Amino acid sequence: MSTPDPSKMKLDCPEKNECLKMLQLILDGEATADQKDHFLKHHLEECMPCYKNYHLEVAIRQLLKTKCCQDAPQQLVDDIKAKVIQNLAS
Repeated sequence: MSTPDPSKMKLDCPEKNECLKMLQLILDGEATADQKDHFLKHHLEECMPCYKNYHLEVAIRQLLKTKCCQDAPQQLVDDIKAKVIQNLAS
């Protein structure tokens, strides 16, 4: 994925919730190759909120992997996802 030109990107995503779900599928390894390719190579190139959310989610997951030696409690994972979804809806 290349770094997109911010001046050509949408500043609002009309499909926030669907994009967040797709982002989770991709990062969880559950998206098809076509879904992943389309989202990463096309949608993120033109949508600033989704581009930022993708990189934030990747950074959070990397941080958790390096700092946590055990799996995070499911309730914590669910709470974080709910807060992200809530912030996207705002």
